[in-house]
Amino acid sequence: MDTKMLDTFLEQVKTLPRMFYNTVENFGDRPALKYKVNGTYVTMTYNEFADKVQAMANGLLGLGLAKGDRVCLMAHTSAQWAWADFSILNSGGVTVTAYPTLPADDVEYLLDHSGFRFMYVGNEEILSRIRSVVEQSSNIEKIIVLDEAFDNETEKIINLKTLEDLGKKFAAANPDRYTQNWQSLQGSDPSSIIYTSGTTGSFLKGSLLTHEDMIGSLTRSLKHMIIGGTNCNYEDTAFSLLPLSHIWERNNSYFAMIAVGGCIGFAEKPTTLLQDIGEIKPTWVLLVPRLWDRIFNGLKGLLTSTPEGREKFEWAMAVGKKVLQHRTGPNGAIDLTADPTIGLDNELKEDFLKAKAEIYDVYYNALGGRLRVAYSGGGMLPPDLHEAFLTINFPLLNGWGLTETAAGINHGYPNATKIGWLSKMVPGVEAKLDEDGEILVRGIGIITKYYNNPEEDEISFTPDGWFRTGDIGEFDDEGFLRIVDRKKYIIVLDTGKNVAPARIESRFVNNPVVEQIIVVGNDRKFLTAVVVPGYDYILYLMRERGIAIDESKLEFANINGMDTCVHVGADVADHPLVRELVDAEIAKVNSELDDYERIKKYIILPGKFTEDNGMLTPTLKIKNRVVLERYAREINALYD
Repeated sequence: MDTKMLDTFLEQVKTLPRMFYNTVENFGDRPALKYKVNGTYVTMTYNEFADKVQAMANGLLGLGLAKGDRVCLMAHTSAQWAWADFSILNSGGVTVTAYPTLPADDVEYLLDHSGFRFMYVGNEEILSRIRSVVEQSSNIEKIIVLDEAFDNETEKIINLKTLEDLGKKFAAANPDRYTQNWQSLQGSDPSSIIYTSGTTGSFLKGSLLTHEDMIGSLTRSLKHMIIGGTNCNYEDTAFSLLPLSHIWERNNSYFAMIAVGGCIGFAEKPTTLLQDIGEIKPTWVLLVPRLWDRIFNGLKGLLTSTPEGREKFEWAMAVGKKVLQHRTGPNGAIDLTADPTIGLDNELKEDFLKAKAEIYDVYYNALGGRLRVAYSGGGMLPPDLHEAFLTINFPLLNGWGLTETAAGINHGYPNATKIGWLSKMVPGVEAKLDEDGEILVRGIGIITKYYNNPEEDEISFTPDGWFRTGDIGEFDDEGFLRIVDRKKYIIVLDTGKNVAPARIESRFVNNPVVEQIIVVGNDRKFLTAVVVPGYDYILYLMRERGIAIDESKLEFANINGMDTCVHVGADVADHPLVRELVDAEIAKVNSELDDYERIKKYIILPGKFTEDNGMLTPTLKIKNRVVLERYAREINALYD
């Protein structure tokens, strides 16, 4: 695709079902979805995808779904999620996305606010968690479990096979209804309601995105990538792991692939990330910063497990930094599409090629060996981590967007990447800074109001229609954007000084000693911190030094395919060595900051922030409010 074709696409396609059938017509026999069945990856073509969607959509129509009706979709990222989503969209319904980990009371809120009539759930485990709400609700007419093997059907709860059987009967009696429904949709019709956390008294706020919003957002991103030197086409394969209930994964790994006839390869589960990538061999990978951090440091741990390996890794990083410096232009931009050896002297070129073969390619091959596009989003990519990946010749790019903007409205140019910065805004989107530095945006794909929430509208939009992103940013002389922090996270000390905690926290990324950190200090005299040490590294050092450890107190979990220590006993957390190591890292960061930005005191926690303990979101962001409430007593003690 080129930019002219994308302009035509935007003008003529208008709806997601038209996009879907445009691809089915042109790429029907090509692979659409790759997913595991009984432990083995299988491939579904676009023609097969369309047949499955039509059968399920006719089932919904047979249940009484009318154009504009809301259907909740609560499932893990999978091929089944895709089938369910397009069965809703193509029948004329509106997909209400729900994270598969949501508790029953959150689902009850979504039900009351959106008024969905039908609901897809991924499996029996999800159903059992929310059953007390959905089964008793008089508003929900039918719940479909996306599993043909589910056999605990009731009058209200059916499995996928029953839905499809119903669809066959409906289609036989109404052969044209399905086609009439999707062809009658307009770009201005609603396609999805996606909920995010509210800022007023509301519990959650829903972004109602039209079909044209979704088509516009994926088109503007594809055009932006072409400007940046990368084209997406039917030969691409995306790796899909992040929640499809989140706008970024849904638009940029899912809708974008379908738009160009590419393939979507689904991870079996988060704990098999690297194994699944190795089998799918994607060209396109989108992950959140915490997963990129885990990949970098997980592989680094394997490469540096011996003294010889550590020496080789450090040498390769030193070589990579020299090459990166050579590739960096006067304006700080790096062309990742160019041969990195161009212009190098013979010795540095020879060292680079050796480092590439022995170290850098380990990372590239671990992600399937075919990667062309790698983006970090869903949170700030710390500059140190960005630089580390570019140092090993890994083309990681930075992206930024929100649910309200239908995903990315600013993401790095492959041919002009600046460490710590994003890029210019995507085509069709304008941005400016408010007086306090908040980024205001408007344009293609950006909502103009929330769904049934005038209180949020009053707060989130300016009188002349600009959307308040809630992010503080700055632009350089070329129009490149940098995110400073979330506006609500800016700390105001009792001295009146403003501090962006993300700027401080990002300096600890890619740090083996301090794995997770939250900077605290609003309305206080000085900054403190809540610290989770990197216990895998700590345990390695303690064992190397012969320090006794109570092994019975250690808890491990498989996170993204790597065994990780998630909790330790007091003998480790309170050991003087841990305090000594953390002291040194904090002192190092403090030395680079102004006095009022320095961390004066801190507490050390014995366990990681995880989704299971409620301190990480499904997209792996730390829930600051939850952490601060849970450890309020310990934090307050730092100020006594």
